[in-house]
Amino acid sequence: MDRTAVRPRRAEYPDMTRAAVVDAARRLFAEKGFFQTTVQEIAKLSRVSPATVYAQCGGKQGLLRALMDNWTRASMAERVQLTGDDAALVLRALAAAYLHITEEWGDVIQVVIDVAPHDDESRSVLATAHRRHRHSLAVICRHLEDIGALRDDVDARSATRIITYYYGLDGLLRTREVFGWSLERSNEWLLAQVTAAVLRSPST
Repeated sequence: MDRTAVRPRRAEYPDMTRAAVVDAARRLFAEKGFFQTTVQEIAKLSRVSPATVYAQCGGKQGLLRALMDNWTRASMAERVQLTGDDAALVLRALAAAYLHITEEWGDVIQVVIDVAPHDDESRSVLATAHRRHRHSLAVICRHLEDIGALRDDVDARSATRIITYYYGLDGLLRTREVFGWSLERSNEWLLAQVTAAVLRSPST
């Protein structure tokens, strides 16, 4: 038996503890707000000591960064199949990816955006999230350009900016708040705006 392939159970404890602390922080940040939540409350909910929260997760700022990393780990391009020349299908897949991410991580997105103007570390976290989003979206827009799907006055760079203007990190959340729609209806509206703004008309 190859014993080197078996990870000792004790080696899993730090990962399990960290996951429990991150989950507790996510719940409390969403319920109480980042600044209103204390490390002691996170420690109590995750059943560890406050020292463990600092040592394993870097306190509240470290936890916010961990949540952002979890949210942005899978790039948008990995969620959209960039095959074939059906541009409308690509954009619909992109819209579905935005919807899925918002449904899964909307609470974290909102916390990061709310906290960033008031905290330097959180501002850095948000900047990293924006950078990852733009990089991933640029891959998709270059594909649309390569298959000749973009309007004559739109290249891959401007398409990336246009889609970011409508969707960005929190476009679905903003649209839902402004219009009082469901996320699904908000997504259909945003998709229609983006399609009209970046794709070549089928008749041209």
